[in-house]
Amino acid sequence: MGSVNVPAGKVFLLNSLHFTGPCIPKPLLFIIDGEMIAQSDPKKWENGENGVIPWLIFDQVDGLAIVGRGLLDGQGKSWWDIHCRDHAGPMMTFSNCGNVTLKSLRFRNSAQTHVLVMGSQNVYINDIKVTSPEASPNTDGIHITSSTVVSINHSDIATGDDCVSIGDQVNNLNVTFMNCGPGHGVSIGSLGRGGTEVAVENIRVWHVNFTGTTNGARIKTWPGGTGYVRGIEFFDIHFSSVQNPIIIDQFYGCAPKCVETRKGVHIEKVRYMKMSGTSATKVAMKLECSGESVPCSNLLMRDIDLSPADGIGSVSSLCSFVHGSAQGLIRPSSCL
Repeated sequence: MGSVNVPAGKVFLLNSLHFTGPCIPKPLLFIIDGEMIAQSDPKKWENGENGVIPWLIFDQVDGLAIVGRGLLDGQGKSWWDIHCRDHAGPMMTFSNCGNVTLKSLRFRNSAQTHVLVMGSQNVYINDIKVTSPEASPNTDGIHITSSTVVSINHSDIATGDDCVSIGDQVNNLNVTFMNCGPGHGVSIGSLGRGGTEVAVENIRVWHVNFTGTTNGARIKTWPGGTGYVRGIEFFDIHFSSVQNPIIIDQFYGCAPKCVETRKGVHIEKVRYMKMSGTSATKVAMKLECSGESVPCSNLLMRDIDLSPADGIGSVSSLCSFVHGSAQGLIRPSSCL
């Protein structure tokens, strides 16, 4: 086993670091108990062929453990004040990696996404804490794309964007025992932009608390996309003053002036079970699917109890082009 140690009580100012495998020996162990901080001045960051080089990249590494009680600080405020297309990118990236463990670290104030998992498999994220201001743009906690067998457990995420965002080509993802807020919730998508074909399936979001988020359990796709989102399960979810607790939005990025199309990403086999709490908007359940040609199908609502937050008189549900069933207590009344 090879190891790298960042000792407690020490602070290290780092430029971009890129670790490329395969690595021998393996597994490779990083123990981070101290602090690692990025350059706060965007002008001091390194530039490559594709713009600013992201901060910490692990590429093609199999057998990697990053553990410890240390802090990674992206010092992102100066980036947030400039256009997002010029941002430095994710704080920590796992690209084409396998058998990865990320445990117990703290992440703060990334220029953009805090942790990116792409093209990877068997990734286990546990007991991390991610924080950035509610108004910080594009600071997703964790973004997953083109990956399989990923688990995010026992973590606290409070950011200016999605706590967890799930991109295309993701399957077998578990998000469990997480506190989310502020932020934009747990989002599957956005997917299908520019008419692309998508494939997302077997996503489980269990035992999650949403507090003061703009969304809770969200699926969002662009009109004109194709492919599928299926086998999704939201279970044992609590909402506290959440603006859109349960939402499917298949008109993302264009409403209310969407171009009419008969194409759409097919959303099917979605289960919403044991969900309760308060909605900060009058429409607590909003399921807006693509249309008659590609409706959402085989949705299940079971034991849903949503009430109005302070200042909201009553709550309702809204469905369009949705087929499914309801079981147990459903409040507000189901529109399935």
